[in-house]
Order: sequence, then C-alpha cells, then structure tokens
Amino acid sequence: MTDFSKAVVLGGSGLIGSRVVERLRAAGFQVLAASRRTGVNALTGEGLHRAFADVDVVIDTSDVHSFDQETLHNFFTVAGENVALAEAAAGVKHHVTLSIVGVDRIQGNPYYTAKLAQEEAAQRSGVPYTIARSTQFYEFFPTIAGGFTKGSVVGLPNALLQPVAADDVAKALAEIAIAPAKNGPAFIAGPERAPFEEWLRRVFKLSVDTRSVEVDLAATWFGAPLETDSIVPARPDYIGHLTLEKWFETAGAKQALLGDRYAEVQLPTKGERT
Repeated sequence: MTDFSKAVVLGGSGLIGSRVVERLRAAGFQVLAASRRTGVNALTGEGLHRAFADVDVVIDTSDVHSFDQETLHNFFTVAGENVALAEAAAGVKHHVTLSIVGVDRIQGNPYYTAKLAQEEAAQRSGVPYTIARSTQFYEFFPTIAGGFTKGSVVGLPNALLQPVAADDVAKALAEIAIAPAKNGPAFIAGPERAPFEEWLRRVFKLSVDTRSVEVDLAATWFGAPLETDSIVPARPDYIGHLTLEKWFETAGAKQALLGDRYAEVQLPTKGERT
C-alpha cells in the first residue's frame, strides 16, 4: 500500500466514480469528485491544474455515451492528453485509468479505439500509472440487449463474457489506487464466465423479459468481430464477489435492468425463479 492521503476521481459523479469516491472517503482519504459541475473540464483543460495540486493519485473513470468517432476522439484522446500534462506538472504519484478488457485485441469498435488512445496518453505521460481493464458491468445488460435486438429476437455474438457488478469494479479501483503503480494493466472481472446467450437468458428470466435469445454468427461487438475469448481476461487480478442473481436482489440492479418498467413489473420471488 502506498502512502497517500489526497485523491481526485475524474467522472466522480458517475456510475463507477461515485462509488470509488465513497470507498476512498470511508477509508479516510481526502477525495475530490471532479467533473464539470465542480469546475473541472478535462476536454478543455479547465480546472485540472487546480484540482491536481498536492494530489497523490488520480483515478479517471470519466465516460461518454457515443459511438461518433470525433466525439470519442475528443473525449478520450484530447482529454487524456490534457490530464496527463496536468498530472506531470503537478507531480501526481499514481494515475489510474478505468478501461476495458480486450481494448488492445479487437479492431472495428470506435469506442475501444478511443479508449486505447486514452491508455496510451497515460503511458506516455511519465507519471506512474495503472490501466484497470474491466469486463462489462451487469448494469450494461439493457444496453447490450438493445444493441442486438431485432423485433423480439436478440442475436448475440458467439463469444464469452465474464461481467462484473459496478460495486465490485469500484472496490477494485480503490484497491488499485492505493497500491503501487503497475505501469501496466490490471484486470477486473466477475466471478462467472459463460457465453453471451447464457447471460442474456438469465437476465431476461430475472427481469421478466419475453424476448428470445439466439447466437448470430455474423454479429459483431458494435463493429468489431469477436473471437471466443476476445473480451474476457486470461487471469483476472481482481474478481468480483457478486453473482448476477445476488446483484439482482438490490434495488439499484432492478432499476438498471427494468428502467421505467421497475414500478410496473411484478418480479418473481427467489423461489419462483429457481
């Protein structure tokens, strides 16, 4: 464990960032949850030097929901370079970038291409760093299902997933942040590995979703062809403890999966699901 007391979490009000902030504060660290709301804009560089003054570690969990190449380039590449320059000037001791398992192995997905450029900005900065590559979050299953739905059928790639709860990702990031920098990747994944279609069938059973699930050999990962193990880690460094079913028992999970249907759908009890 490193000796530090002050941290900045970029994207500190988001799904992962807010949880990292809570964990570090609970452990006694001074933490700034940095975002445009707090006067910190990584894309323009506004507020970065002020935010990083006397800071030991920066955890970048910022994100943008887009597949537009220019938007992604600006958000991850330009912002990543601004962050790197400001950290170097401030003498930050450890930079952590939240990234994705497989980002360096698949081509054709514009989001992954931009995230890889963000990683490279951190690597070039001269600041000690760790790239925290996570598998997909359980919370993203509605987005994944929606992206592969045609009519009432969800046609999925023939590949493996090892998804993880956002809470477990945040726990791993907090541990990574206060550990010595690896100057390389650390891998985060959930406790179970299974094919895409098995995961979606389980999700649909839990959320009372009537769509059918099948394998589509022509399906890509939002533009990127997948091999069986393209987006799962060979040996995770951090393995979450929440299974899909345990995660689903939380109110936040039901809201993530059901959205506006949360108040309308009568969910089966645990006994009815088994």
